[in-house]
Amino acid sequence: MKRRLLSILLCTAMTAAMLTGCGSKPAEPAKEEAAAPAAGGEEAAEAAEGESAGGKTVIRMTYWNSEDTVAAMLDYLAEAVPDVEIEYLFIDNSNYDTIVDTQLSAEEGPDIICESPGSALKHARLGYLASLDDLAGKYSDAGTSVYSYDGSVYALPGISWFEGIFYNKQLFEDNNIELPKTFDEYIAVCKQFQDLGITPLAAGLKSWEPMLKNSMAFVAAEYLSTDAGKNFGSDYREGKTTMDGTWNPYLEKWSEMITEGIYTTDMTGIDHDQALEQFAMGDAAMFCSGPWDLDAIMAKNPDLQIDMMPFYGQSESAGWLIGGPGCGFAVNENSANKEAAMKVVAAISTIEGQTALWENNQGGSSYLEGASFDLPAAYNSVSDALAAGNVYCPWNEWGAAAPAHEEYGTQMQSYLLGAQDLSTTLQNVDAAVAELLSK
Repeated sequence: MKRRLLSILLCTAMTAAMLTGCGSKPAEPAKEEAAAPAAGGEEAAEAAEGESAGGKTVIRMTYWNSEDTVAAMLDYLAEAVPDVEIEYLFIDNSNYDTIVDTQLSAEEGPDIICESPGSALKHARLGYLASLDDLAGKYSDAGTSVYSYDGSVYALPGISWFEGIFYNKQLFEDNNIELPKTFDEYIAVCKQFQDLGITPLAAGLKSWEPMLKNSMAFVAAEYLSTDAGKNFGSDYREGKTTMDGTWNPYLEKWSEMITEGIYTTDMTGIDHDQALEQFAMGDAAMFCSGPWDLDAIMAKNPDLQIDMMPFYGQSESAGWLIGGPGCGFAVNENSANKEAAMKVVAAISTIEGQTALWENNQGGSSYLEGASFDLPAAYNSVSDALAAGNVYCPWNEWGAAAPAHEEYGTQMQSYLLGAQDLSTTLQNVDAAVAELLSK
């Protein structure tokens, strides 16, 4: 209750301050230390000064997810680091970046910040984050590379999120259809279902997300994961390369998803929930999504036999999933309690810490070496991809241009509708990226 109360008071005070205007003094909305004592009395004042009545060092941790998503981790940390008390500060995602940016620019803010890869790169470049190189070696490169800037790592990856292709096991088995192992085999499977009068893939293309993730998974498998393409993300965020002229041949091949009628123009009138229901009720063989939709699918059809397959490139492999760290744990370079904050991120960087974090985020995986979890049977067919670390989110490496991933998805919708060719589609994304990088 104490953590929740401080979070609510802090966010209310900061939001009220932000509504007073956008003047030339950005530090004013983020005066946590001033806001908390006024609202919470002597106890809050002690917390703001970094000390509690029990003599523990009080540090603040901020995140855009509610406290129940890290409840087990907070309980673990209370035991693992008994001389530190953590005040958990929830800030709604719609205001998160604005509030944290304002605080850090004023050399204030939380001691531990949950960061997206794009925000971490921006804050590292501005000198707001402490180097975590001493702990980064405990994690795989797939987890730390998106938080690396100028040779150092500035955030440690949390439990991953991932998206693959849920499939109806009964439909596959009843029709003697084998699981694909390459993109061409996947297209062939879709055609088999079409010949049977069964929709191969339910897709809510009213949203820009499905085409974004499906197409990028193919590019990741074919290009971004190879020696030729491994530096594309860093080059892209530095304005050294473009999608147009680079991604074209891969997306031309992937476009068989459109030319073979797997993605159709009428799907742009279908939303996510409608597509989910179509799959859940057995009216489509497959549906692209992640663990966050599993409960909803099973609630609609408890008898559905479900598994998930990865996305594939043209060569046979373990496959790929679109995904990445749910958040990265970073330490404020200007924290007055940096030593205590480092103790906390070190405790998170243990198998016990990762297990506690995973407890409220089941369905993901850990990037910490040696940390592995037993996933539900619904993910059996992606076990090889997860074990290989083939979980990748391309726009995580775009830095300040990361928000352009939405533009990519929107432009791909226009491509599906025949409003523009592929080169124009990619040029429009490049233009959006260039504009973001110029700010």
